[in-house]
Amino acid sequence: MEPSKAVVTHADPFPSRKTDDAMTSMTAGRPTQGTTSRITLTSDDITRELVSTHTPAALAEAGYLTGPDGHAVAGQMREHQLDEALLLGRCSTTNDVDAFYRRDEEPDEQWHARREATIAKYCARCPIAAACLELALRYPEAPQDLAVRGGVTEEDQLALADTEAERLAAARARDRAPYEQQTMRLHAARQVLGLAQTLIGLSVKPKARNKNHAELRVAVSELEPLRSDHRRATGWAA
Repeated sequence: MEPSKAVVTHADPFPSRKTDDAMTSMTAGRPTQGTTSRITLTSDDITRELVSTHTPAALAEAGYLTGPDGHAVAGQMREHQLDEALLLGRCSTTNDVDAFYRRDEEPDEQWHARREATIAKYCARCPIAAACLELALRYPEAPQDLAVRGGVTEEDQLALADTEAERLAAARARDRAPYEQQTMRLHAARQVLGLAQTLIGLSVKPKARNKNHAELRVAVSELEPLRSDHRRATGWAA
């Protein structure tokens, strides 16, 4: 009997984009012959997969870090990935930093004309404009120090930051998570090591030794899930 094939459906966040075979096969989630499961991929699922399996350089080259699609992809990137993407920006090799910032006491009309020229020169064709904007929204400067970022003016950045406050807060939490988890792993490992090095020797009373062993087992049981989670997150088998 001929095996049934899986049906894979997803909400395509990039309906107008033509990607290469590698990108297409990855995002489409092609089924394995003989499977019967039905998989539904959301836009967030697809953008997370893109970010987790492609470098910032590859995403930029494929056009995934600019325009509306880029906003969705950049929103799934971690801070270090956004920083890496900035090195690929059109302005990354220029010393024309002044073009992005308003000068002290610069009249509105003059500044608005200058920043539009900056957007046209640098941002309009920048391959990582969305990543630049995402980083600015996620970790903004003080309002008086805001500058053109990703082709977006200071006023629009403030409006976007307010509209997307909940999403940006969640993104910052995900940025911090690896460091917080590392701290937890190190603390748990120190607990295990400390308990393992105490009450050693034949002179230790059985009651104290048994208590130490029980505490050590608890400490190990707390450490192992943290290690397993870390291995899964970094692509290693738990």
